[in-house]
Amino acid sequence: MSKHGFITNFQDFAVHDGFGLRVLLFLKGCPLRCTWCQNPEAISTEYELMFHPKLCKGCGKCLEVCEVKAINNDGTEKVDRSKCNKCMKCTYVCPTGALARKGKWISSDEVVQTFIDYKPFFDNSDKGGITLSGGEPLFQPEFAIDILQKCREKGIHTAMETCGYANYSVVSEVVKHLDLLMYDIKHMDEIKHKKGTGVSNKKILENLANIRRDFPDLEIFIRIPLIPGFNDDEENITQTAKFLASIGIDKLDILPFNFLADAKYNALGIEWRHKRDERQDDEHLQKLAEKAKLYVPDVTIGGLR
Repeated sequence: MSKHGFITNFQDFAVHDGFGLRVLLFLKGCPLRCTWCQNPEAISTEYELMFHPKLCKGCGKCLEVCEVKAINNDGTEKVDRSKCNKCMKCTYVCPTGALARKGKWISSDEVVQTFIDYKPFFDNSDKGGITLSGGEPLFQPEFAIDILQKCREKGIHTAMETCGYANYSVVSEVVKHLDLLMYDIKHMDEIKHKKGTGVSNKKILENLANIRRDFPDLEIFIRIPLIPGFNDDEENITQTAKFLASIGIDKLDILPFNFLADAKYNALGIEWRHKRDERQDDEHLQKLAEKAKLYVPDVTIGGLR
């Protein structure tokens, strides 16, 4: 029987989220509240209204259908978020996609069929396949498991990006259907981790150690999204690398901060606190990578291997 899940979108022909050419599926909903999240539209388990002003032609159709008068056409902010009830009627009549709904219910069978359509491309690239991302795939475990299991039955390479924050009974049931696991470690210090993400890192680190113990043959890439002033110091990188070495993990990706998410926050009507952060220079990134290599043999900057 097919399962149903809540997603934001597919992304095809990705090369930074696993081996070869991949198709990504972004699941909606996440237990963390990272201040730097690159996919803010995927955090909530509710529909999100996004407004892209460059696409707006000023036709006024949205004004006609908005019953709570949350749409403005006077040169100020287009959407009054304090009035909007997310009925999404404006998105149905918008001819350009300037007003767009983020969030879609979809069956696992429909997802798998979409992936199957790309199989010729997967088969002609190095371990190409599908990657579940988000949001957080572990937030919808039954949906994720059904997709992964059916993809493997079709000979499709499976991967998942995760923050690792879930009960281990859930984690282990999902992980058993993976060929590749990409696992985030945001910070080694529990207090700082909670300040930046809203949750403790204790369960995340314990889950990772348990995964390595219980799935010794699973390929695991650890990812550190470098956030300026939060976790991009030598001490944190060193402690992370030491921890990985202690549990037998030998691959680490240091991911420079991505400022492109600012456009998403603007579309959601959210002021992004990180948009004025300083960019990390190459020298600093190289220094962090060298520190990590003292303990972990396979370290990349950016994730490409």
